[in-house]
Amino acid sequence: MNAFSRWLAACFVAGVYCLVTLGLPTASGASAPRASYLHTVLSQHPVARRTLPASAHLDYHGGHVLSRVKVDLVVWDTWTYGRSVPLTGVRSIAGFLGGITASSYLDWLSEYDTPSQHIKRGTLEGVYTVHPPGPANGTTVSDTAIADGLRAMITDGRLPRPTTNRFYVVVLRSGQTVFTPGGNSRDDFCAYHDTMAYSSSSTAYFAVIPYEVGNRGCKAASTTFDSVTTVISHELIEGITDPGVGLSRIAWYDPANGEIGDICAGVSSPATVIGGDGVRYVVQREWSNRAHACIVAR
Repeated sequence: MNAFSRWLAACFVAGVYCLVTLGLPTASGASAPRASYLHTVLSQHPVARRTLPASAHLDYHGGHVLSRVKVDLVVWDTWTYGRSVPLTGVRSIAGFLGGITASSYLDWLSEYDTPSQHIKRGTLEGVYTVHPPGPANGTTVSDTAIADGLRAMITDGRLPRPTTNRFYVVVLRSGQTVFTPGGNSRDDFCAYHDTMAYSSSSTAYFAVIPYEVGNRGCKAASTTFDSVTTVISHELIEGITDPGVGLSRIAWYDPANGEIGDICAGVSSPATVIGGDGVRYVVQREWSNRAHACIVAR
């Protein structure tokens, strides 16, 4: 579907849709599907819950996966969630990212190993509060400005440099609206993950989580905290299994139904997982080829 269709046919409450399909060269040089707009988005449109596509199946297209994800939580200027969604401490977003990457939620992803990589548990590496350059920190900000700001802060040493497993989770402050070629975070999506070339030899993988807790389509769970963790979990698992999408380096992808989280978003309710820290967290179910179902663990 064209990105500028504004997701009318396939969007759904708390559902995620990765836009499809043109041809492109993959990391291996083979032809693979290309998103007409290379972000995964979480729709806000209040339409009926969809059904699981019978033909869903993720195929490998030669790209890189994050075998031992190392998450850096990046607070974009100010943490504005308040007490409902703590940044650090017990049952916080930092706790969630540390706990969930060290849990059974990642164990079953080994079914998406590649010929040269094995997906295992990961870690939360750091929590950073940064003050982005002006163009990346206004009340309206483009996806390009966010990527440029991230690149500048890495270069300045305010954030660690990219590695083959590093994944930046960028959480924006209240009052900011992200604009992309496919729409904006106020009206059209709740989150996305993307990729940028940092240097000739390194690639930066990241997710952008706008502050959209007041929007109906972003309320995936019964509480604000659980809704935020559900949204982040979708982008995290897609970032692990298809991190290079923004540079057309597709890994695990279904040209008809999108990425691992897209297939299941809006199909089944969020589920709970016990993190490596012993805390119960709410996450989105993800697509398993082997189970032919949306699961959180085996």
